[in-house]
Amino acid sequence: MHLPVILFCALWSAVSAENSDDYELMYVNLDNEIDNGLHPTEDPTPCDCSRENSEWDKLFVMLENSQMRESMLLQATDDVIRGELQKLRAELGRLAGSLQRPCAPEAPAEAKLARALDELLQASRDAGRRLARLEEAGARRPQEEAWRTLGTVLEELRRTRADLRAVQGWAASRWLPAGCETAILFPMRSKKIFASVHPVTPMKLETFSACIWVKATEVLNKTVLFSYGTKRNPYEIQLYLSYQSITLVVGGEENRLVADAVISLGTWTHLCGTWNSKKGHMTLWVNGDLVATTVNMATGHVVPEGGILQIGQEKNGCCVGGGFDEALAFSGRLTGFNIWDSVLSNEEIRGAGGAESCHIRGNVVGWGVTEIQPHGGAQYVS
Repeated sequence: MHLPVILFCALWSAVSAENSDDYELMYVNLDNEIDNGLHPTEDPTPCDCSRENSEWDKLFVMLENSQMRESMLLQATDDVIRGELQKLRAELGRLAGSLQRPCAPEAPAEAKLARALDELLQASRDAGRRLARLEEAGARRPQEEAWRTLGTVLEELRRTRADLRAVQGWAASRWLPAGCETAILFPMRSKKIFASVHPVTPMKLETFSACIWVKATEVLNKTVLFSYGTKRNPYEIQLYLSYQSITLVVGGEENRLVADAVISLGTWTHLCGTWNSKKGHMTLWVNGDLVATTVNMATGHVVPEGGILQIGQEKNGCCVGGGFDEALAFSGRLTGFNIWDSVLSNEEIRGAGGAESCHIRGNVVGWGVTEIQPHGGAQYVS
């Protein structure tokens, strides 16, 4: 009576061992069949409770591990994207805060910057909405589509960050040069608007280098950036702009160096001039490039001390009955004005107009250290 059952069990074990990698789709309750065939007085075969997990158990474990890995992956990508969005919004907030100008009318440049910032903020909001769609896709879309959405969001973040860097660079060039915190605003051409400079070191010079950042609103035939004069000679040192040129004067109008260089209105430009009395060597630099040079200019001359140094104007006759001329006045912004009692090297001149230009100061006049007093409506702005 038990022989058929025993043979059937042996055959079933052989088949299971041969096909151990296949999933069983049928369930046979062998224990019940064997139990049904036993005599009530006989002891049932003891259950092997320590056997390994069945194929179904292994399959369920694999599925649980796969779902757990997928959930961890989606959570990690979600954290990365949220972190990037938070950094982007923080940068946008800092940029917007640094460019606020209360109590001042909005100029075309600031309006353009505001529009660019609005576009970046809108792009950030769009990226946030894409992130929300990605979170929904992780729950109801296939994994491949979720990855495609993730790639789109990351690409959008990269483009937005690149646009932000471009706007920051544009704002730096339009607002203040790199490293500068303040500038002097000359709101209009007027014989009453200028700034007086009061160096501690005497202006007795046999050599010098002078550099200044300029953002002009308008340029006429002679627009004075700075001038130094004495009672005997009101034109000891001058740097001024014309329609198509830049001019450096030492010792009088007969000793001047002219560079044919056009200054772009409304854009920051870095200008430097040098002079050496021994050979009368003069140079002019624009944005770190040498644009003009000459020799035998005021050879042997010594710039005397005791004169008046001014920004944005020229006082004809200086201290004896002289006055200001509205036609010579500067309108725009000036910053980073420095004078050294030596001739700077090419590398030093380029560094004076570099990323940290306003942290480099001259030993005769140093921007941010030497007293510079605005007059007649000129004022410091930041």
